Amino acid sequence: MNHNYHWEKFMPRTRRMFVLGIGLALLVLAMTIFAGWLFVRGLVRQQIAQRDAEALHATTLMEQLDARNGKEPLEDDEQIGFDAAIRASRLKGVMGIRFYDTAGKFKDAFPATIQPRPLDAGALAAALRLEPFSRFRPDTPLSDIFIYLPQFSTGHIARVPTLEVTVPLHRRDEQKLAGAAQFIIEGESIAQEYARLDRRFGGLAVLAFGAAGMLLVALLWPALRRVEDLNRQLAQRNERLLRANEELALAARASALGAVSAHLMHGLKNPLASLSQYVRNHGQAASEPAGDEWQDALSAARRMQSLVEQTLEVLGDVRGAPAYELTVEELLNDVRRRVESLAQKRNVALEIKTDAKAKLSSRTANLVGLILVNLLENAIQATPEGKNVRLNLNHKPERLVFRVRDEGGGFPEHLRRNLFLPCKSTREGGSGIGLAISKQLAEYLGASLELAETNANGCAFVLGLPLPAPAEDSPARPV
Repeated sequence: MNHNYHWEKFMPRTRRMFVLGIGLALLVLAMTIFAGWLFVRGLVRQQIAQRDAEALHATTLMEQLDARNGKEPLEDDEQIGFDAAIRASRLKGVMGIRFYDTAGKFKDAFPATIQPRPLDAGALAAALRLEPFSRFRPDTPLSDIFIYLPQFSTGHIARVPTLEVTVPLHRRDEQKLAGAAQFIIEGESIAQEYARLDRRFGGLAVLAFGAAGMLLVALLWPALRRVEDLNRQLAQRNERLLRANEELALAARASALGAVSAHLMHGLKNPLASLSQYVRNHGQAASEPAGDEWQDALSAARRMQSLVEQTLEVLGDVRGAPAYELTVEELLNDVRRRVESLAQKRNVALEIKTDAKAKLSSRTANLVGLILVNLLENAIQATPEGKNVRLNLNHKPERLVFRVRDEGGGFPEHLRRNLFLPCKSTREGGSGIGLAISKQLAEYLGASLELAETNANGCAFVLGLPLPAPAEDSPARPV
């Protein structure tokens, strides 16, 4: 588990980072191919130059053999090597020869106009091993080759490519070094061969980079899409998990609240009945002005008693009390009765319409009634005086759709993200959990509750309740 976690730290999280990673991979690939190209290019160039060195060495040895066959052998090893080198200089492209002793010191040149130069350490070491040595110089000034040429008087010294080949001078049948000869060869043909090889190797390198790069992108691009999908799924799962935790916490609080509410409602039922009776009796005996106040108190006591009875009824349905059926008209009439007094108090017109004749079980109807009452009370509270609040019920295939529309200022933008989560209420006397409880009740019923519309002219909540069987449709009419 920890091993996977350590790997996940290096996984790219965005497309930009992934593209950057592909770019770095392509850069490493290009540098690797370029380094390989330089290495192979150097080896091939060395082999081409060494090829000419081996050929000159063999030619020098052959010239020794010809010299000894043509006349009496000479005893001077240096003279034998000198003569062989002079004969070999007749090859095409040889510009001159420098002669060195066994210590690498300059002794002579042919022709005499060749510029004297000491033998470098690499060439001397190869000569001591009786091996030829070559070095290509692509841009050699003529003044490094010749002591004087007529063109030097003009001040313009041309530069030419040259190949310097150093061959050891020794008898053909002995391993004793007599000296060394350095052939200065015109290198234009070698320069052209190098250029052709560079073009071919360059083309192969570009082709290899293109093929490997396309293969790399083709392999990594699906991985990018997969990583993006995994990141998106992980984010969605995290969000669902957070919401599930919040809903579980809310459900736990609601469960505890339900138990406390049942105990509280049973405790309040009888005292509220006694209070209602007391207020009614004393209100009838009071004087006329005081009688109005007693009527208000009696109305409030009856509303409280009605709320207690409704709560006990819902709790009884949830606990498995015998159920019965209600028509949607009866449900909407009951909802109107519960919120009508609040609408009259705030001078808000309440309009309820339906086009359905469906029937609901008492358990479902009571829970739907609680949701609608909460939505309507919120709508009435949000609607200015003189405006309208509408509740429309439409019968869709296998579904009842309740739409609560107000004419307020719309739902606040900062609250839409956590619409159905408990929050601090902005309404005087509000608890901030009405919508959260309504959402929980809707999910308990298998229904959906959503904010369908919100703007400066008001907002609309839609409750979609599934039905076990389709119901007959009828024209819309006011309830």
